[in-house]
Amino acid sequence: MDASDTDLLAVGHREYARRWEGNTTYYEEQGLYRLLAEHLAGYGPIERVVDVGCGRGQGLAALRALSAGSHFLVGIDENPACLAAAAERLNAPAPRIRLRDKLLGPRQYELEHISARLPSLAPITLVQADILRPDPEFEDWILSLAPFDAVTMWFTGVHGARQYDALMSDLDIGSDRTHRMMIDIAALDLAGGVLPPGGRLQIVQRGYTEHLPTLIAQTRDDMAALSSYGPVSLVDLRAFPYREPATGPRIGVGGPGTEGFAFSAIFQRL
Repeated sequence: MDASDTDLLAVGHREYARRWEGNTTYYEEQGLYRLLAEHLAGYGPIERVVDVGCGRGQGLAALRALSAGSHFLVGIDENPACLAAAAERLNAPAPRIRLRDKLLGPRQYELEHISARLPSLAPITLVQADILRPDPEFEDWILSLAPFDAVTMWFTGVHGARQYDALMSDLDIGSDRTHRMMIDIAALDLAGGVLPPGGRLQIVQRGYTEHLPTLIAQTRDDMAALSSYGPVSLVDLRAFPYREPATGPRIGVGGPGTEGFAFSAIFQRL
């Protein structure tokens, strides 16, 4: 919040990537990413997957480790700092910057697309894109690569500068919950375009509670409502217990050390 207007987005990206590292490292040590990948793999092949909000790459690493043979994994993220970390971790080509910020006024910016910056294809291909923002070039590109076995979206998050993006006003997004719902619907739209019948969409959210059955029922209702927006059916919902990091930079659910649950919803394309 101390950043200048011109540095606001860059600082937001950098600080989110730094803090999120504390979470992802701790989750990986607990085997959480492996469990989520195994949940998805229990419903079919995972050789060709689009990971929305790939972050620092732990999810892609878990999917790669379970791939039965050759794989083609596409990681999408709006945050270039997270994408750079993912490229280093996965030994993948670093994606080119496709989105640049344009200052509109004090504490307000919008993102502009830079054309002809889509990546060359590799076994793990990373691309900067924002699935909430109209992007015909990216949409045509990802559709040309279909079909995929699955679309994943694990632990969506938002950097602190996101609230100053003019897109948030345009879409009437005024809370984290509304933002998450819009991201879920955008991922569902993407899945509808790139998955064949029987393909899978996996959405994973974090939560904590003192009464798990109530939270499971609420999450199931939310996921069932989401399926009404597109050509998918909810086929499984599983709660994986885990712990939030107790020290260091983090973007937590609850307080440090919270015992939480990762709710993994599997949808199937109709």
